[in-house]
Amino acid sequence: MRMRWRNVRKIGPPGLLAAALLASLVGCESTRTFLDMKPWDIRGCNWSCVEEAWVASQETPTVEASLERVNTAARLVELGELMLQGLPLSAGSLWPQEMRGTLTLNAQSFTRMLQENYSQRVLSAAGLGFRPSPWTGRALELQQRLFSTPPDLHYEPTYRSKAPSEDEVHALAEKVLGPGHDRASHKNFFRLLRYHPGFIPKREVFTAQFDGKAAELYPNVMDAVLALADNHDDLLQFRQAVLDGEEVCERAYRDVEESARRIRELKSHTFGNPTTPEAAAQKGEESAPAKELQELEAQFDTEKTEYEATVKAYQSSLQQLSVAVGQIKNQSAAFTVEQRALAINVQAVVDTAQSLLAGTRLLTVITTVHAPKAALGFRNELLRIAATGGDRAVPRMKRIVVNSSLLKPNLSLIASESSVLDAESRPYDDLFEKRINAPTIAAP
Repeated sequence: MRMRWRNVRKIGPPGLLAAALLASLVGCESTRTFLDMKPWDIRGCNWSCVEEAWVASQETPTVEASLERVNTAARLVELGELMLQGLPLSAGSLWPQEMRGTLTLNAQSFTRMLQENYSQRVLSAAGLGFRPSPWTGRALELQQRLFSTPPDLHYEPTYRSKAPSEDEVHALAEKVLGPGHDRASHKNFFRLLRYHPGFIPKREVFTAQFDGKAAELYPNVMDAVLALADNHDDLLQFRQAVLDGEEVCERAYRDVEESARRIRELKSHTFGNPTTPEAAAQKGEESAPAKELQELEAQFDTEKTEYEATVKAYQSSLQQLSVAVGQIKNQSAAFTVEQRALAINVQAVVDTAQSLLAGTRLLTVITTVHAPKAALGFRNELLRIAATGGDRAVPRMKRIVVNSSLLKPNLSLIASESSVLDAESRPYDDLFEKRINAPTIAAP
């Protein structure tokens, strides 16, 4: 049964909001923030970005594809940040090489990922279907290889309002690392439970075994770098400033997201689910708690300004740390075999994080270019989707609505976290190149 236009019109307000915001995406909330993302810097992307650019050049710009690219870009930068700061690492960990492998996703894997997550009937709808971008397939593959229960690709980042208990953290750590694990990794699992409650890492890729014996496990890449550096003690002071700044940033970000959520809930309650913009305006005039909404929006603006200030202070701390870390490149003490394997894993994580960042930048640029044309043709786009029939059109329109609702938090995440991920990953790039290529020594 074909859908009627009056049903399509029900998604008009969210879709039109998406089109309007996408058309102004070049600002990414401000031109300066957009430029801070360094959208032209996609050196770590390699073939993945060439493939994405080719696919984008062959398609007709649509709001549907633009919204999906923004959502994927947010997931990529989020995954890059998580890999760099939130996942335990050892010389025997398998996940760094596993993640780097997803960047060369072959055609068979790509098709399988898309068929599992999008209707095949939609994909083959004779020119009227929607084919997700290559980077969307990679994001799905990353999640499924790394986590046993990853969240859906289309979700708004959430956090637990109540901190997880010590028993909950211990239970998750034991599930992933096994009995007798190093309790230093508990801070990783605390962060996962608190800020990424849907991410449950797979045990098989977090092994702490190397050459048949237990390997030293480090909470994240920074801890691994400190263990490999000769100037270990000098770096601890700079690192603590970064950790303190990260905590302040996370707290400020939660405040902003909580205010945004309350505003959305209030507006949803006020406007209900009208079928036309005129009905929405009339209902808003009748029942909008204008004072409460005004106060919430003022609070949101204040918290957003505070968050941007904390991010800048955090980036300054990262810059100071990066200068100190850069001195490691001049160190020449030989590695043991295990240290060399750990250094190789560190580089693999950095390569993946920078590739994901490059993917985020490219997707943002493509959306910026496509958005104006897509917005102009949005009405005809909805008509074409409706013409495919209800069983094909409904999932696609639902995805447009979901991605429209996620657009603002996704843009905020991209704008703030892209520069942070860049500042965090760049100092580690090729940090141990000389020592990795040099002969190793026997373990003491």
